Amino acid sequence: MPAVPETCRKLSEIYLDNNATTPVLAGAAAAVQHCMQQGFGNPSSSHSTGIKAKALLEQTRNLARQLLGASSGEIIFTSGATEGIQTSVLSALLAIRERGLAGANTLLLYGATEHKAVPESLKHWNSVLQLGASVKPIPVLANGLLDLTALAELLPNAALVCTMAANNETGVQQDLRALEKLIRSIKPDAYWLVDCVQALGKMPLQLAATTIDYAPFSGHKLYAPKGIGFLYVRKGAPYQPLITGGGQEGGLRSGTENLPGIAALHYIFEQLLSNEQSVFASSEQLQQFRQQLLAALQQLFPSLVLNSELPYALPTTLNFSVPGFFAKDILDLFDAAGIRVSSGSACSSKVTGSFVLDAMGLARWRSEGAIRLSFGPAFTAQECQQACQRLIDLVPVVQQHGLVLTDGDPLNIPSASGLYQFKFDACCTYILLCPQSRQAVIIDPVLALAERLSNIIQSQQISQVWVLETHYHQQPGQAAQLLRQLFSTAATDVFGWPEAVAEIAVDSFLLRRLATPGHSDTAYSYLLTQHGDLKAAFVGDLILAGGIGRTDLPGSDALALQQSVQRLAQQLYPDTLLFSSHDYAQRFVTRLDLALTESPLLEKLLANAPEQEWRQALNQQCQQLQQASSYLCGYVEVTTDDAIALVKPAQLPQLLSTQQPLVIDVREPYEQSAGALSQYLPASARIQQVPLSRLCDAVLQHSLTPDLPLLLVCRSGNRSLLAARVLRRLGFRQLWNLQGGVALLS
Repeated sequence: MPAVPETCRKLSEIYLDNNATTPVLAGAAAAVQHCMQQGFGNPSSSHSTGIKAKALLEQTRNLARQLLGASSGEIIFTSGATEGIQTSVLSALLAIRERGLAGANTLLLYGATEHKAVPESLKHWNSVLQLGASVKPIPVLANGLLDLTALAELLPNAALVCTMAANNETGVQQDLRALEKLIRSIKPDAYWLVDCVQALGKMPLQLAATTIDYAPFSGHKLYAPKGIGFLYVRKGAPYQPLITGGGQEGGLRSGTENLPGIAALHYIFEQLLSNEQSVFASSEQLQQFRQQLLAALQQLFPSLVLNSELPYALPTTLNFSVPGFFAKDILDLFDAAGIRVSSGSACSSKVTGSFVLDAMGLARWRSEGAIRLSFGPAFTAQECQQACQRLIDLVPVVQQHGLVLTDGDPLNIPSASGLYQFKFDACCTYILLCPQSRQAVIIDPVLALAERLSNIIQSQQISQVWVLETHYHQQPGQAAQLLRQLFSTAATDVFGWPEAVAEIAVDSFLLRRLATPGHSDTAYSYLLTQHGDLKAAFVGDLILAGGIGRTDLPGSDALALQQSVQRLAQQLYPDTLLFSSHDYAQRFVTRLDLALTESPLLEKLLANAPEQEWRQALNQQCQQLQQASSYLCGYVEVTTDDAIALVKPAQLPQLLSTQQPLVIDVREPYEQSAGALSQYLPASARIQQVPLSRLCDAVLQHSLTPDLPLLLVCRSGNRSLLAARVLRRLGFRQLWNLQGGVALLS
């Protein structure tokens, strides 16, 4: 564990991500400990110690049969659900091949909202066994239930059907009886796999009364350790061992059994079967907990929208989205407050949207903003009360930072003048803000950020707003038009610049514009001065951090671009910061000297190299962009520079005492308010809050200078590493990044 000063007062953890994994119950942990020290025998051994181990294994198997209502068929202990899915799919496909079924007309079906382990397993074994079958998703309705009409059309050619008992992201329970009736009436010889991972302990399962062929389960989803699970196989269903060797599990799954894990399952099964003093709550209690948590969430986010609702969803899962929020915003806020939730499936945390909600046909903002809050059947009334209180404690935080608007008194917004940089994918939007004079300039707004920008403007009671665009292609941007309708009062041109005005003043800043066409037929750069000094230029896609804008679009002109680059360069100082509309290499900002070293083509344009030479290079870049898998507004040379000193949590006290760096908290203000960094550091540590969205403002206004030793900290270590790379490009050399961030200190 990391060494953290004893004087630090940490925030207790509220864990609400039980669909991802669960803590091991005390009784299960005790069973594991006893098994490892007292009942450690090998169940395959014939001596007394082995016989005792074998007895525990078979007792647990019998408890599983009782729990599932499976008096017949096989119960096979596995390493977890993924192994069970693999074994089931392999067994079914081998039997399908033996029946002579193959080719594109043979369908392997899976629910469109199925856990990725199922379709990936289907694709893998279909390829390995060279079946050439068609792997197809079964569409779902908006409520998450499988579309039975669509399934009926697919079933005549189906050889294997894979569905879920309950979805891991939404908690939606499939109607297994309706599915069975449909499958067996149309294609009685199709094999049927049902992923029961999220169902155990949360919904009744009488498997022997069904014609389900395979049902995999996972222990760590229900308070047992990771690495243990089991698989139900219906009597008569084809079965092929995935793992062979010593013949354990009656030859169905070789390898010495994970007896400590099985001992944990034994305890869990006993509790599930107990009618008295069970650690598991009743269905009615779980419903009450759900209502209490939902009420607290709605108090925090009045506009919250549920993505799955009763009676379709399990009571232990709340999947919701909040207009104007991406999932990461809420994850960061909750994590700072010690509340652990997730965005969709823990197995696909890098995906920007939820494929489950996409399959349900829900709006994209709901998919990109989806949060999954899940608790387990061992959740207690005390835990529920603590979780609700922690959520309610965040209400003033989200109000203070303009994350949600209220109809009550004016919000208490701290002074936050200066430049903000917001990013959506590779798109960059900028706000120059002055709450004191109630003025703001928004440059190149992105539609996905429009509601957030609107909240900021309204919450800070900004009365004068200019919404500018550096350029557009064929028609103005939707976000700019929308925001102008909401906030602009003066007459402007199509770029948002006020008519008959040479400069825009925001507090001590002045903006003037310079015509810089080339990437588009009409374009402008906005030059930012303060007290007569040119501080920055917003250059659109004329110059990118690491490249220049492309010139193969309608209205582009290579010669005009060269002239614009030269015209702009004449205005710049060596330390003038250049802000682009796109940032394809996570560089945030550039300067002319950096741009010249990173883009040889830009150097040729400024040096008046022979036109044929730079046009050839420009055309080559355009050809590369045309072949790119996604649309890019310019070619950027991407390099990686990880030359930042990583500090492990255990090394933190020594670094703070010897180097005495200024600790830079790059989390966003709402995270900082929800969970102060000071609770994890000694009182002597100097902490400065510089949110990543204001990192460039700190450089612009010289509150961070290259001579300072800096330790950068965020929630996970990712944003702080990114900030360190940005600062390194700008000449900072004494930089450290806290590995793992606050997460490893909490």
